[in-house]
Amino acid sequence: MNQEFAEYIKNHIREYLPADYQDADISLKEVTKGNDRTLTGLIIRRDDETVTPTIYLEHYGEQFGKGRPMEDIMKELAQIKMESSLELPIDVKGLEDYETARPLLAIRLCDPEKNQEYLKDKPCTACGELAASYRIQVMEGSEGTASAIITNDMLGLWGITPEQLHHDAVTAESARSPVCLYTMDDVMSEIMFSAKPTNLFNQPEPIETGAVPMYVLTNQSRLDGAGVLARDGVLDKIGDLVGSDFYVLPSSIHEVLIVPDNGNMQAKELEDMVKEVNASQVAPEDLLSDKVQYYDRTAKTLGRKQEKGLLERLSANKAKIREKEAKEPRESQKTRQEPGL
Repeated sequence: MNQEFAEYIKNHIREYLPADYQDADISLKEVTKGNDRTLTGLIIRRDDETVTPTIYLEHYGEQFGKGRPMEDIMKELAQIKMESSLELPIDVKGLEDYETARPLLAIRLCDPEKNQEYLKDKPCTACGELAASYRIQVMEGSEGTASAIITNDMLGLWGITPEQLHHDAVTAESARSPVCLYTMDDVMSEIMFSAKPTNLFNQPEPIETGAVPMYVLTNQSRLDGAGVLARDGVLDKIGDLVGSDFYVLPSSIHEVLIVPDNGNMQAKELEDMVKEVNASQVAPEDLLSDKVQYYDRTAKTLGRKQEKGLLERLSANKAKIREKEAKEPRESQKTRQEPGL
């Protein structure tokens, strides 16, 4: 972040704010966000405001570098501040009481290797190779979203354990935003034609999978939907629906892709595909991971799959062919030996 650019905004944004903000406290703050990204935030706070948004400046620095006039940027920043000054639907001070916060708990998955700094002061729970972190979903709707990250200090204030936090977060999310499983074809139809996709998660019968089946797993709100992986019974239910072990592709923090293991795909191939998509199409703030995970229904484990080497796969294929040939009936041979009439 260009420090001179940020300091200019801090020193001059007051000129674009209403009269009742002329005595507001204006500051810059370095914030560690998901995937250990360090961002520069602008904070504008009046004495009577208990909550104020942090406006991150990196995007505006890029726009300024591409020629956008500074005055346009300043006007937009002032507008963002004023629009976000609307009252939140709850009293944020009340969140110091755990019973008030409990129904608003939410889960966000992340890659712990990419979030070592971010997770230092926050409770988290392993979810295969990923980690579940927690937040309070203060607002979610057409006017936007607002959430507060849960830290270890907050657990101390509430007097609860990380295990209780995880249990209560799963319960709250399940009540607020049910699990959704869609076919990829349905999701594409929704994008192109606004057709409502069919949620397959609660259907009683197994799914009839196609030649190359792929499913989108998320929640009803499609906000932090990858977190449904941390809910009890979700992985087993998907295994029952697709009738096999399956791969979990980290599409973004908002959804994951489910690919049943039909023997035709290798984890390395899928991981290469995920890395390419993440690098070219996923915004940094939405990036979940490059790690493709595998759910083993028998062992009930979620993690990286140990692939066989090329020679092992060739030997296994030859063994299957020999086994198949040994089991085939010898009808054709018998037919050739029988005399014709």
